[in-house]
Amino acid sequence: MDNSQQKTRTSNTTVRKATRIESVMNSAMWHLTQRDMTESELIAKLKVKTDNQEWIDETLNTLKGFGYLKSDQVFAEQFVEQAFSGEFGSRYIIEKLKKKGLTDLVISDAIHKVSFEKSIDEQTILIDRINHYYSSFTMSREKLVATLQKRGFTYQQVKVAMEQHPQAHELKSTLQIKAEKADLEKEVLKYARKGKGLTAIQQELRQRQIDTTELSSLIERLINEEQLDFYSSCLEQLQKKSYDLNDHKERSKAYAMLSRKGFSSDEIKFALSEGKEQ
Repeated sequence: MDNSQQKTRTSNTTVRKATRIESVMNSAMWHLTQRDMTESELIAKLKVKTDNQEWIDETLNTLKGFGYLKSDQVFAEQFVEQAFSGEFGSRYIIEKLKKKGLTDLVISDAIHKVSFEKSIDEQTILIDRINHYYSSFTMSREKLVATLQKRGFTYQQVKVAMEQHPQAHELKSTLQIKAEKADLEKEVLKYARKGKGLTAIQQELRQRQIDTTELSSLIERLINEEQLDFYSSCLEQLQKKSYDLNDHKERSKAYAMLSRKGFSSDEIKFALSEGKEQ
């Protein structure tokens, strides 16, 4: 028996089966006092209580007659209205109501009806929310997009809302935020330890949008302090391979490999010369 079967059996044995219709009604009333339910949700609960479909149908009709159980359409319309008031978008509404067992037709009808009667404009809802909750931006652009999309708005709606914000210029990507926090010296030494030459290091830094304005003076200082030696590093990378440097094709392959790693022609020539002698 797998875990899911075991859980089902366990949950079923904890619910005492109804021996009369009154027990079904009591169960239904208890569930409805916990929270509002759609008819589909309540039926699922009652089927755990009894296999007698007549008792379930009679219970549902009685509850509807007293106004305790809303029709799926009324439930959907009320949910849609509350969701729009809470500044959620239609995608959120659709996802939640589907989980409650409502049909696509009931959901779309409810959204259209409420949108028409209440003059709902989702773009306006989103703009109002972003302007009210975000006087400035401390999170990344990606995180803000994800946060607002979780509320049921489309990427295009989010994009429009962000662009109209007075502080839109403050929004930075995750990459930009990380770049601003980066320590240039630590990054250079990290890539150098990985066997990269200056050209490759520059490419890595630019791809990560790290400011390289001070790179030249930093490199010069690190070389003078003997923390960096691209000539030795180039030779070290060459020695990790087993090229026959007396063979012209092999030598060309070695040159290309070291060039891809970002070393200069002078550094490569030095490495090939030293490597050949060794």
